[in-house]
Amino acid sequence: MFDVFKIFAFFKKTFTRKDVLLMIIIIALFFLTRLVNLDKFPIFSDEGIYIRWAKVAWHDASWRFISLTDGKQPLQTWGTIPFLKFFPDNALLAGRLFGVMGGFLSLVGFFVLTFYLFGKSASLLGSFLYVFTPYFLFYERMALVDSWVNAGFIWIFLLLIYLIKERRLSTSLILGLAGGFFLLAKSSVRIFLMLGVISPILIFQKNIKKLFQESVNFYFLLGISALIALVIYNIQRLSPFFHYVAQKNLTFIMSFDEFLKTPFQYFWNNLRYTPLYIFWEMGFVLGLIGLMGLIRLMGKDKKLGIYFLLWILLPFIAIVFFTKVLFPRYLIFFASIFLALASYYLSEKKKIIFFVLIFLSVFVLDFTMLFGYRYIPFPSVDRGQYIEGWPAGWGIKETMEFAREKSKEKPVVIIAEGNFGMAYDVLDVFLKPTDKITLKGYWPLDEKQLYENQPLLKDSYVYVFFSHRDEFPDFWPIKLVKRIEKPGDQSDFHIFELLPKK
Repeated sequence: MFDVFKIFAFFKKTFTRKDVLLMIIIIALFFLTRLVNLDKFPIFSDEGIYIRWAKVAWHDASWRFISLTDGKQPLQTWGTIPFLKFFPDNALLAGRLFGVMGGFLSLVGFFVLTFYLFGKSASLLGSFLYVFTPYFLFYERMALVDSWVNAGFIWIFLLLIYLIKERRLSTSLILGLAGGFFLLAKSSVRIFLMLGVISPILIFQKNIKKLFQESVNFYFLLGISALIALVIYNIQRLSPFFHYVAQKNLTFIMSFDEFLKTPFQYFWNNLRYTPLYIFWEMGFVLGLIGLMGLIRLMGKDKKLGIYFLLWILLPFIAIVFFTKVLFPRYLIFFASIFLALASYYLSEKKKIIFFVLIFLSVFVLDFTMLFGYRYIPFPSVDRGQYIEGWPAGWGIKETMEFAREKSKEKPVVIIAEGNFGMAYDVLDVFLKPTDKITLKGYWPLDEKQLYENQPLLKDSYVYVFFSHRDEFPDFWPIKLVKRIEKPGDQSDFHIFELLPKK
């Protein structure tokens, strides 16, 4: 029976005033690090797509499942809409606040998980380290769904452990609701629910009959959870575009037929980069301490240690064999596992040298993520994604501000190279409801589209934004307005003014 007074009594008995003060400080630090300069980092191409979807779904209820047109689940679209209502003139901030809230849900879950498994000291220390772990700091400040995937991992992992130990129907129902909710974030959440089948390891015992009975009860409850999650997930069938999810998944994951034909096609590359990305974006030291924590846990609580090990190994094996496209953000849940293990180790081995090494390893990453974006020491794949390559949106906000200023004289039309992501969608993010600016996206964009739009010059300024091309024939009717350079000189943007017919 639910009793709120017992909950209050538990908190009063367990946590001192000092503990409560530490919790408040941790929460304050979390929001400080997540909110400072939140909309200053250049927009990433995918952010533009997801925010535009949310803007469309907000204003047209018939498009609430718009993300399914590209095979993406709708949670981010739906979750961004409330923030757009609060910040209609700053869609980038609204989109990134969705990521922040996913991070806060992860932080709360991480505190509960480490408290339940390792005690109060580990939970407070781990939550503090969570705030400054670069992996979480960066992706929880982006308008991406990955912070919610991480939250899904943490809560599903916690509820599975609680379910196998307590075997309560109420826990099964909560797990099903949580699983269904997070399945609406990303397809990869399925692996977390599937890993629930190994949970009886935590109750392994010599009494085979008792183990069998308890395992059967657990699998029955797990089946209820899976059924509830499946029902929630299938709400997407209300959209005629649901089938695109399976098609989109094949862009990133090998089918079994593909795997049987070429089982090692991506293996060696993924084997090399998967651990590198995980440890790099954690700052290396925290991940290594996590390994030390795993070894120590295996010695003290073998069943729990094996359980953690399998949650590392099984997804790792699946990723290195089946993943076609590998980015560090897809691996973020591994950071939660290693941080939980590091928290356990550090709560028992409070040596100052560890904390000094952690500080030194994360400081540059954290500082540049907040104040020196062009210098973030990411692995090359993320430097290309967010800072140096074509998906990095340097100058997009300034371009729209320039167009807004020109629109005070007469309407402005911006012809964008790319009608999905870069550049149309990212430009649209900075479009305000009161703007006299029209965006037109084309792919490809060449002289044909330029000549087609010349009649617009009668009543409007027309500018052309090139996000991919870097060679422009002299006979094209355009005049360079500005070249936007990016760090690393790998790519740039060009803004031209469309000229009238001669």
